[in-house]
Amino acid sequence: MNDFPIPHKAPIRFVRSLLKYDSNSALVEVSFEQIPTLAMLCEAAAQASSGIKDKKQEQRIGFVLGFRNIKLLEKPNKQNYKIDINLVQQLDDFKSFDFTVLDENDPVSTGSFSLMLQ
Repeated sequence: MNDFPIPHKAPIRFVRSLLKYDSNSALVEVSFEQIPTLAMLCEAAAQASSGIKDKKQEQRIGFVLGFRNIKLLEKPNKQNYKIDINLVQQLDDFKSFDFTVLDENDPVSTGSFSLMLQ
């Protein structure tokens, strides 16, 4: 769990393992105690963003500023998913991400969000 420098604890901590990453993207395994809602998938994507390693290698807490263009493509029907997350833009402490929640290789949800680092 050290791959994700976030303060969340179960049952709100959805990130489980970092499958691959670089300075601009990550593939993260997430799991839920129940079939997730769209809001839970969005929160999992925000948590997954901490898997993208900052070029400065600093571990700082981020606060979500807002979500955009959120789409539910398939109704969630299981508890484990992967999230493909990509850093779109960074201006100092402001970051913007695109994400896709995947069931195997099939997209379940997509969207964008921005956050501010503490």
